[in-house]
Parts: sequence; structure tokens; C-alpha cells
Amino acid sequence: MSAGEPITAQGWNAIVSGLDGLYDAVIALGGAMLEVPVTGPDAEAVTVIAEPLGEGRPVRALPPFGTRSSHLLVGLTDGPWRIHVAAHGYVTETRDVTLPSTDPLPVTLTTDGVVVPDFFGVPTRAVLDRLRALGVDADALLDTTGREVSRVALPPEYADAPVLYQLPGAGTVVPVGIGRVRLVVASALRRDPVVTMPSLIGLSMTEARQVLERLGLVLGDTSVRS
Repeated sequence: MSAGEPITAQGWNAIVSGLDGLYDAVIALGGAMLEVPVTGPDAEAVTVIAEPLGEGRPVRALPPFGTRSSHLLVGLTDGPWRIHVAAHGYVTETRDVTLPSTDPLPVTLTTDGVVVPDFFGVPTRAVLDRLRALGVDADALLDTTGREVSRVALPPEYADAPVLYQLPGAGTVVPVGIGRVRLVVASALRRDPVVTMPSLIGLSMTEARQVLERLGLVLGDTSVRS
């Protein structure tokens, strides 16, 4: 099978079954094992490494697979180990453990910054206020025409304009104080003022001009009919 070719459900099941068997084969190689359940970030973003506090090399954990929801360290020797659990945007945690141990080593990671909310459809003024409260700056603010909009003195016509795009996306962890978010908002509709045209019938030219000027209008070309 080549890259880009479609795969049948039967073929996919065969691949999963093969990987599951390989996973079990690695576990069966021997040595102590340690299960590390991690809560906080998505499992695929987490790295778990065991560092021996003595002789030996660091061991990287197998990621969750199939029915397993925890990272799994295999092939460890008996003795003291230091477990490092890390993920981008989260504070790295370390735990010391002595093997053999049959108890799982649960670890909870906390964010190293703030999680960017989902701003889609939220009015621009409310988004800017929320970012300031989180300690995050709006690095750029553009409307859908590409026009740059002032973030410091937001024009009134953009206050209720909904956010249509944000970078980074919702759920991303950014550092407090130095984090930056870019926004694209709907273009503001500019409404020109309108007036009701008065009747000028029966007025002299001077009177008609005065009436128009009071309304902010200018008398244009005129013609005289007999």
C-alpha cells in the first residue's frame, strides 16, 4: 500500500491489531513496568521520560494506545528512578519512585500561562477586555478588508463587530504578560447621514439656498424656466 491510497475498514483493523500485538510484544520484553496516567493536556502532547538515579540510560514511555489510557514505561531495572512528565504550555513535573512497584504513578500537569478562549462570534470590545484581564495582548487587529484597526482606541463602529478568526486557536496555552493573540473581525458598516429633502417650491433662490445650508446641503446647478 502506498501513501495516499484509500484503506478499507478490514485493512485498518488489521493495522490496529498488528500495532496492538507489537505493543504487547514490547511489554513482554521484560523488566519492571510503570504506568503513568497523566491529566491535563491531550495524551499525544505529553512526553514521559524515566531517568535512572544510578547507572543506566533514560527510558521514554510508550504513549497510550488502544484500550490503554496511560503512558507506560517498560524495561526498567529495579531501583530508584526520576520520572519527568512534560508538555508544551504546561509546567514540567518530576516524581521519584523506587521499582519494582505495582502502583500507577498519576501526574497532573498545570498550564504554564493562560488558555486562549474561543472568541469566534464574540464582539471585539468584549474580546479585547477579556484578553487584558487574562494578561494577554492583542498583537494585531484586522478587519476582513485587511484594514488595521486600533486596539488602543477602538473605533466605535468596531465595538460590536464579531471576531471571525483568531491566532493562536482556542485552547492554546500562551505565557502571561508576553502572550500575543491576533484577531480578524468583521468589517464595520459605515452609514452616511441622510436628511429628508424639503420642498423648495415657492421659495426664492436665496431662501432655497438658506434652507439647504441649514441641512448641510449645497445648492447645485440651477436653471430658470419661464
